[in-house]
Amino acid sequence: MDDDFLGTIEKDYDKIKSEFQKTDNLQAALKITKQIKEHGKLFKSVFFFLVSIFKGKSRNDKKTPLVFHSIYLTRLAYLCGEKDLGSLLTVALHDVLEDTEISEEILLRQEFMKGHEKIIDNLRILKENKDLSRDPDGKNLPLRYAEHIKRLIGSPKEVINTEIIDRFSDLMDLEYIMELPEKELELRLKAKMIKTKSFVYNLIRGRRDFNKKELQLFESKIKQLEKEYNIHAEMQLVNPQSS
Repeated sequence: MDDDFLGTIEKDYDKIKSEFQKTDNLQAALKITKQIKEHGKLFKSVFFFLVSIFKGKSRNDKKTPLVFHSIYLTRLAYLCGEKDLGSLLTVALHDVLEDTEISEEILLRQEFMKGHEKIIDNLRILKENKDLSRDPDGKNLPLRYAEHIKRLIGSPKEVINTEIIDRFSDLMDLEYIMELPEKELELRLKAKMIKTKSFVYNLIRGRRDFNKKELQLFESKIKQLEKEYNIHAEMQLVNPQSS
């Protein structure tokens, strides 16, 4: 993959994020359903559900609606060649159990879940343990992320692919740390590199069934940031058998 695809996605990401910031979220979401041609009708219901349950919640920048993240990643998976409905639903719903008060029971009662009840297993795995610390030190993987990676290793490919583009998104939304003092900024950027690399490279280790285009997009973004900020940090190897 050359830098042209990354550049195209960056422009698309910023354009749609701006639409979610400035216009009615449901209308912005419905525009995207028209581009998911094979499953547009179903995703109208999915996105309506997401807009309603994420209402009033924002991203770290305090100005982007939180629902943008789930909806855009669904679009991104599709742009990277993902057409399987179960995979796209896993992406769309990946933060529901973690970031809302919606229970598994309520989620399973939704019409769009009929015939796709098994993806609830994917969503359980994707839910982080918020009781554990994620405070960064720029050197080590926080406990919450190490524990989560252990649970994710060996997961179905739908989960692995969701994580790859979720970590790509981590690298796209950095505005909220760019105004920090220089030393803190460097620490936060290194911590972000450690986190994202550790997730992606631990999860794809020994596997061949992940989405190659998503991985290439992630790696292009990593290289771009390392060059721009002259920062490099290695992944932390996680042993799923360790206590």
